[in-house]
Amino acid sequence: MSKPAYTERDGCLYVDFGQSADGTAARAVTPPQDIQLTEFMKEWLHMMTSQLRHNTLDGYWYMFRRHIEPFFSARRLTFRTLTRSDFQDFIDMKYAEGYSPTSIVKFHSILHKCLKYAVIQGLIDYNLSDCVILPKKTKYISHTFTLDQLNRFLAEARSSPAEPAFVLAAAYGLRRSEVAGLRWKAIDFTTGAISINHTAISSCGRVTYSDRVKTASSYRTLPLTAGIKSYLLRLQREQSEMQLHYGPDYHQSDYVCCRENGKPLRPDYISQEFAKVCKQGNLPHIRFHDLRHTAATLLLQNGFSLKQIQEWMGHSDIATTANTYAHVTYSDKVDMAECMNGLLQMSII
Repeated sequence: MSKPAYTERDGCLYVDFGQSADGTAARAVTPPQDIQLTEFMKEWLHMMTSQLRHNTLDGYWYMFRRHIEPFFSARRLTFRTLTRSDFQDFIDMKYAEGYSPTSIVKFHSILHKCLKYAVIQGLIDYNLSDCVILPKKTKYISHTFTLDQLNRFLAEARSSPAEPAFVLAAAYGLRRSEVAGLRWKAIDFTTGAISINHTAISSCGRVTYSDRVKTASSYRTLPLTAGIKSYLLRLQREQSEMQLHYGPDYHQSDYVCCRENGKPLRPDYISQEFAKVCKQGNLPHIRFHDLRHTAATLLLQNGFSLKQIQEWMGHSDIATTANTYAHVTYSDKVDMAECMNGLLQMSII
């Protein structure tokens, strides 16, 4: 049986459940407030297909199926019977089950967005999920390579098929999706510029290529340095040689980061190779995304402003840049302490 379709008429919600076992159309008339929350959420998630990136929507569906639907379906809650305590019970149960505050906040966010739409539709007067007490999130502290560690990593990565992804992420602080989605046509060797305008995202075992980037600010153009230009021209020559070697078996694509046979590198493979190279080089275990943090931290330590780093990294809001990178290393604190000591001319007897 196909999923139900809803039509509102005369103050009632007509629910079309498709064909019944005897072949006749099975219809039911349900007042809008008596629709179950989980059924409404399914329709809302289908509607969000045009609003969210594939991997984000896949994550929403997973959290709904795995966490939200079992809880609210068991209570058979409708918009008429929902109470604030139902949402608090859900939050408390997930916390008791050992889920992290970050995960619980994500579960709540999906519920909140869905109920916000329900308010717009007039099914409820206000967003009941506003009234819950959420566990306090613990701020993630990124771990980065030092400059020496970064150079050691890049030297160790020379034999890896994912080396181009590592070089680009280290030099420009690109996201994994941006690295995997970078195409040769986005690189202008004449004007010396790289355009970030295409992404590759892994989700549920498939890779989705899209001209949609994370935010509007993620569309950006970065200068092609002499070292990166030389590296990319050499890489382009090597790929042309591989194309001749493989002949008709070569996978034709325009992606910069690819295997010997031309197949583009999957984003999840890039992360796996990153962990492998770190282990081989006896380097600290950090995430591939931390190469992005490393690039930003090195720029900050070399005197570039948060505003400059915001535009370089493609952050939509300088607050994101400030919250992530406005930390001060201990050596800087020592220098600052010595400066203040000199300014105040303090002496300890």
